[in-house]
Amino acid sequence: MPNTVAFLRNIALTAAHTGGQTSTVGEPSVATNGPNIFFTGNWFASRSSSNGTNWQQVDPFTTLPPADGGFCCDQTTLFVPSHGVTVWLLQYIEQANTNTLRVAVNASAELDTLGWNFWDLRPADVNPDWAGEWFDYNHAVISEAFLYVGTNVFTVGNDTWTRSVVFRIPLDTLAAGGALTYDYFESTENFSLRCAQGTTGTMYIASHNTLSQLRVFAWPEGSSTITATDVDVTPWRAGSYSAPGPDGRNWMSRCDPRITGVWCALGHVGIMWSANRDAPRRPLPHVRVVILDEATMTVAHEPDIWHAQHAYAYVDGAPNADGDVGITVFRGGGPVFPGQVVGFLDQVPAWTLRVARSGTDGPTDGKWGDYLSCRRHAPDGRTWIAAGFTLRGGGGRTNIEPRYVHFARKGHGAT
Repeated sequence: MPNTVAFLRNIALTAAHTGGQTSTVGEPSVATNGPNIFFTGNWFASRSSSNGTNWQQVDPFTTLPPADGGFCCDQTTLFVPSHGVTVWLLQYIEQANTNTLRVAVNASAELDTLGWNFWDLRPADVNPDWAGEWFDYNHAVISEAFLYVGTNVFTVGNDTWTRSVVFRIPLDTLAAGGALTYDYFESTENFSLRCAQGTTGTMYIASHNTLSQLRVFAWPEGSSTITATDVDVTPWRAGSYSAPGPDGRNWMSRCDPRITGVWCALGHVGIMWSANRDAPRRPLPHVRVVILDEATMTVAHEPDIWHAQHAYAYVDGAPNADGDVGITVFRGGGPVFPGQVVGFLDQVPAWTLRVARSGTDGPTDGKWGDYLSCRRHAPDGRTWIAAGFTLRGGGGRTNIEPRYVHFARKGHGAT
């Protein structure tokens, strides 16, 4: 099987496409439905019906009715091939001791502005005991039958973490525009739960216990029973991350070890996060990768993504229809400015990577992140799409260049 990364599309979005509403904490996300692309970030959204040739701005502040103090941040989007709908997850500004997490769905291929149905999740409406709390740092994945939405919950006023929550919402309900029903799972012990892409039958949700142990929750699709398995892994480090680039700017000043990528394919569960330097084994911040045997929940491989001269961080990954795992990740520090890299996991296992776009500057505010997005392309299935960004021509947020990348193994329709 070819082991070269090939690009089908590698496209920059301009200020005209984003309304100039970009941030160095870019948090990009992307969904495709054939030639139709929906791309979101902080604080913009754009759509294309021409496979990225032309774009139209979709303003997240005004496209949907207001809630709380208005639109905030933390958007996620994905396409649901089985139901033909695009999901758009938005977070709203805390106001009156709460905030809103909105799940919006559109069944029109070109995402007609009037075609959005939406449902709002507010902490006290989910559970009265959560009054005075607010949602933050969200993500979404799909399984065969459900949309899973993960979020962290904090106390209003002092921003103390109280719990992490995963909602399980029937896809049939979302596609039909019916009354919202859901189950939810919460943990007051494990921070920042992360759901797996590519699951069938059972959703896997991962979090850290310690710097040498993961906890993996298993939630069968047809059950309300959740089980947990603790898995020992090679010890790693957290702390203050640093990887200054050629201009001396540390793009990793707010990086942390939250798990940002989980996937399930071919009898394995992969878990990925940004780890700090661990010299001499890993001289710079890097991506820790732990691959578990799905049947036994024991470690099969630990193919970290690292380099002696530059750092890697903010990884996300997804399996394609063949079970091959594609990823997107930032790299930067030492001789290179922050930039976006994509690639896939070979069966060795080892990573095959390719730079999608190199930056020309580091951020003047020292901020970057908080996450990237990698998805299986729809309807192709064998290729991947990724959302990312770089800085081009300066270090301010107006110099952010969002990027849409459609990539494959060479030979899978690409050169």
